[in-house]
Amino acid sequence: MSDGDSGSPEPIAGPATRFGRPPAKQAANSNGDAIIDRFGAHLGHALARRLPVRSIALGNERPIVSFTFDDFPASAHEVGAGLLEAHGARGTYFTATGMLGEANPLWTVAGPDAVVDLYARGHEIGLHTHSHRAVFDMARREFEADIAANRAALRRLIPGLTRETFAYPYGFAGYARKRQLSRLARASRSVQPGVNAGRLDLDFVKAVELIDCGLTTAALERLLDEVVARRGWLVFLTHDIAAEPTRFGASPDLVTAALEGARRRGIDILPMCDALDRIGAA
Repeated sequence: MSDGDSGSPEPIAGPATRFGRPPAKQAANSNGDAIIDRFGAHLGHALARRLPVRSIALGNERPIVSFTFDDFPASAHEVGAGLLEAHGARGTYFTATGMLGEANPLWTVAGPDAVVDLYARGHEIGLHTHSHRAVFDMARREFEADIAANRAALRRLIPGLTRETFAYPYGFAGYARKRQLSRLARASRSVQPGVNAGRLDLDFVKAVELIDCGLTTAALERLLDEVVARRGWLVFLTHDIAAEPTRFGASPDLVTAALEGARRRGIDILPMCDALDRIGAA
């Protein structure tokens, strides 16, 4: 795993299209069209990664770390929330409302009651689309309708929910959808690895996967040292929390190591909404 800016998108890959690399659009009778569509998807993502729509200078006086959960599995609620709360912290849970309570080969997605419970306990609930489709695969009106359905479903569960942040399903963006998100979400989190420091692209917030199969203890320590040295904002992303997690998830030991490492260094642990307040984002 790289701590820097890489030359290609790094979506979260998985065994099924719903959780893995989103498939290129398939033309009815042409592999050539599929190649063109795949190239277009990567080009759109590369433009989104490089061209800010909204950017601000980070105004935080102390380093910040945020813990975020995508999709989110029941274990992220049942185990992950308690780990954060034991350290006086809260996280951000990105919710694809069309998947609530759904079982798949990897895990069972948390249900509506978990969304309500997490919010009541002080955690942030974020947007992750309703359908969990890659955003580059949707036209403007289709994407706006999908976000509206995501927001409406969450607000039926949490009537007071406002100013939501967003996470790109599969990590894939697209410049047109990024511009659209600049007016639909307060900020959008990518899966581009690195510490956010200096200027922040509000529609492409960098994040680092907190996963046992990809983050060593030494790399974790270096990341925490870096966010202190740069007085930046480090966003972790993960999925399930279990003693034997999937390759997209973290063990309680890894989550605890990150929490304790942040506390030892005096890093503030905040959900993304509070981190945005702290850095001066509107």
